[in-house]
Amino acid sequence: MLSQTFKHREMGTRSGSLFVLCLSLLLLANGCEQTFEPLQKNDELIFSMYGVVDVHGEFSVVRVMPIGERLINTDPESDNSQVFLIHNSTGDRITYQDSLYKFGGDTYVWNYFSSVNLIANDSYRFEAEDTQGRSSYAQINLPSELPLPTIEEYSTGFESGIFIGQSLDPIVSVKTRYFVQPVNEIGCDPEMEVVISHLDQLITYADGRYRLEVNNRSEISTALGPSVENYIINRRELLIVSSGDDWPELSDLIDLEITLPDVINNVEGGVGYVAGVAGRIIQITPPQEPC
Repeated sequence: MLSQTFKHREMGTRSGSLFVLCLSLLLLANGCEQTFEPLQKNDELIFSMYGVVDVHGEFSVVRVMPIGERLINTDPESDNSQVFLIHNSTGDRITYQDSLYKFGGDTYVWNYFSSVNLIANDSYRFEAEDTQGRSSYAQINLPSELPLPTIEEYSTGFESGIFIGQSLDPIVSVKTRYFVQPVNEIGCDPEMEVVISHLDQLITYADGRYRLEVNNRSEISTALGPSVENYIINRRELLIVSSGDDWPELSDLIDLEITLPDVINNVEGGVGYVAGVAGRIIQITPPQEPC
């Protein structure tokens, strides 16, 4: 969300793998820089697609790139591909909006997003089509809705707190996110984003309940660096994502295996992985405008 974009936003992640890729939900604001693109043109594989489709529309972002001759795309011009989500039961179609993302230098990728709420526990087809009518698609099975968790307590002095909630599906990503401004002698520096993953700290119970305790003051200071002595926090957020059978099992794979298109792939007529999730963004404290 704070990444440099020309039209809109980018999200996504899960620690320890390439599929940290676009979630990060979340995702978040991390990119899939290792997206597979063969060096030879072919007639069978049309697009590479990586990302998530969210029941609640918070994190629905999928990176869609035509498979071409170049490993790195340096062309910021759109190829006029059409990207949409089809409800399998009704045939209703949702068109995804495009967003050009620049990694740095002259490297560009196209992300497609939607904020539309979807039907939980239902199936959809995510599809990309080029100007010649060729397409790639992935079948998506959405999880249950994710109830908003409760903030049991939170201390802004220590940036510590307790969150409790319930989910019918496994939690696959949970992070706190801070929008921070360093303060100097003459005013405020530009706002910075600090994201801290807490998946390893999450306590889950057999009945679907979960509990998270955080203490982030030192992590925020470390992320800002030793040169920043004073700062203010404009926004504090909790980002949590659940997923069912759509979420790939990556624990037994090494990083190299994860990047191979035939290992983690649910895209027909292309390569990549698109998963169904349920995501929430919770304001821990009321946001304030940057100084």
